[in-house]
Amino acid sequence: MDDLIRSLTALGLTAYEARVYAALVGIGEGSARQIHEASGVPRPRVYDIAEGLAGRGFITVRRGSPHIYIPAEPAVVIHHLKSAVDAAATAAVQGLDALSLDARAKNSPIWYVQGEWSIRRHAESLAGGVVRDLAVVCLDYREIGEFARLIAGASRDHPVSVLLPNGKRGIKKPLGDASLYVPKPFCTFFQENIFEKVYCGPIPVDGSAFLLEYIFIADDRVCMIVYRQDAVRNAVVITLPFITCVQRQFVNRMIANADCIGGPLPRNPDQAESSGM
Repeated sequence: MDDLIRSLTALGLTAYEARVYAALVGIGEGSARQIHEASGVPRPRVYDIAEGLAGRGFITVRRGSPHIYIPAEPAVVIHHLKSAVDAAATAAVQGLDALSLDARAKNSPIWYVQGEWSIRRHAESLAGGVVRDLAVVCLDYREIGEFARLIAGASRDHPVSVLLPNGKRGIKKPLGDASLYVPKPFCTFFQENIFEKVYCGPIPVDGSAFLLEYIFIADDRVCMIVYRQDAVRNAVVITLPFITCVQRQFVNRMIANADCIGGPLPRNPDQAESSGM
């Protein structure tokens, strides 16, 4: 019984709640006196504990003299408790990540992120901190599903632009209300010196191959670049305003000269160009 109580308290019940619920499961149903005898919980407390559990849907009460308490199915209760713990854990991670981003931004405007889990958490924190809008550059639409939930979630509350330099290929992804754009070359310099070198394949540097995958820009405050160096995935987060503003304006220029192939159109023709300034 002690191991069971420890497991239930680890899932969020108090010790008395765990004892009352476990006792009810053990006896099937019972009055406050019977629960007291089976659980060891003081009888005056049994009433409050049982009513509290009833309020959460963990037991039902058959009113009478005396009241009879009936436990909900253990699988239902455990699923509810586990879901609550998972939700709390996710919220805690997001909150801690936000604090981490703030702390790092105060100490250094540029830092590196390694590991799939850390990259995903930083992307979620960046999207969760959007105040005005979010821009995403994705080099391979077939892979964007890994961030689809993030993009769709951000698009519920803010305008989201997804720029696809290499076009929309593969199965349609659920990106919510995000607007999808395929850029057109807007000048010879872009076509010959930027697009071909940066967006179309790996860039060789000192024996290493760098391949751009994503650029996330929240407002014009935070920029996260996800890339592969010799097939190892990394990211760099930038909060230096000189870089983030230039990055955002460059993306805005590409959007202004792009075809919108999905999602809502900008509210006015100058929206993409003026955003962030």
